[in-house]
Amino acid sequence: MTIRHRATTRSALIAAGLLVVLTGCGTLAVPDRTADDFSNTGSGYPVSVTNCGRAVSIPAPPVRVVSMHPSITELLVQLDLGDRVVAQAQDGLGEPSPELAVAVKRIPSLSVDTPPTREVLLAQQPDLVISGTEYEFNTEMGFAGYDNLEAAGSSTYVATAGCKDRRSRGTVADTFEDLRTLGVVFGVQERAAEVEREARAQLQAVADIVGDTRPVRAAQVYVEGGKLYAVGGAVEIDVLRIGGGENLFAADGRFADFFAAEVNPEVILDKRPDALVFAVNDAEHEAETRAFLRKNLADTPAVHDDRLVAVDNTYVQPGTLSAITGARIVAEGLHR
Repeated sequence: MTIRHRATTRSALIAAGLLVVLTGCGTLAVPDRTADDFSNTGSGYPVSVTNCGRAVSIPAPPVRVVSMHPSITELLVQLDLGDRVVAQAQDGLGEPSPELAVAVKRIPSLSVDTPPTREVLLAQQPDLVISGTEYEFNTEMGFAGYDNLEAAGSSTYVATAGCKDRRSRGTVADTFEDLRTLGVVFGVQERAAEVEREARAQLQAVADIVGDTRPVRAAQVYVEGGKLYAVGGAVEIDVLRIGGGENLFAADGRFADFFAAEVNPEVILDKRPDALVFAVNDAEHEAETRAFLRKNLADTPAVHDDRLVAVDNTYVQPGTLSAITGARIVAEGLHR
């Protein structure tokens, strides 16, 4: 499951422990695209992988891909596969990384902040749908499920850190597994290896910022609609760890079944965090969050010292190497 980012979605998810959102709907012309349009179609198909406990078979090199989250779109662009992405979804859930923005924004959008309806997704005639979490295949919400897509001839893949049984324990390094898998699926293993080398070098650069300094006592929080949420697990916490933060909710039992929970300000005040790290959707949301924290958590060392570190939502999602950028932002906020 994933934490949603709009006022009508993310808070409803955490409060209920489910992703209670309104389904986005729209129409988009179907691009005329076949395997003949690509040179690296390769051989060695079908490719079989195990994903979220499911056996997935990719019968041929995918050429009609739909990305269900901006973090996934970025990963595909980094693999030089943007020309195979016929559409993306939920592209309003965060700003694209500056160096990837032009390529990402060129891809048509099916929906802004919720997954597309079953009909809208199937109309794209995708041969592969890639998602950050399993939520995007929730048929109870009106989305296309695994069986719907399989019946239509489409394969599916979910980011490793977004699988249901790993969502609360996901790490930044899980994306390396996705990178290697997608390298095989698309026949771009060399490019995948190159991207991984670059990403590992960036991780080392973050480690150099943190150095041997003691981890900063930090609370990972999220503010939306006047409500405060604490985050106790998932990729967000690994980003905090890599950035040199100590998760103050590591041993808190309230996160045993779900990685985030709505809390009263007193819960955070009692922890007396030296820093507050929080995800934001855009500049307006960041300003609103800072104002909320300064008002309601004024008695924490974090607010006293103005150690409030904002990280874009795109940087704390399953299946994105941009999480390394998120970790760098955290490291700079905590250790410089």
